[in-house]
Amino acid sequence: ICVERCLSRGLTSGRTDDNAESLKKRIQTYRDSTMPIVDHFRKLNLVSEIQGDRSPNEVFEDVKKVFASLK
Repeated sequence: ICVERCLSRGLTSGRTDDNAESLKKRIQTYRDSTMPIVDHFRKLNLVSEIQGDRSPNEVFEDVKKVFASLK
């Protein structure tokens, strides 16, 4: 879904890097470089996951709860 969204955005955004090959590279970079960092902090119990497929208000309420729990 993300790839489809980015490819359709590339048709109108003027971004030359919104093509299938660039997206594959960006996804691979994310897996290779970012996920190990996320996994490290997850093992330290420092990662909170929030479902972002809901309304902005619902997501924001969850974000506030996460920040409140850090106090």
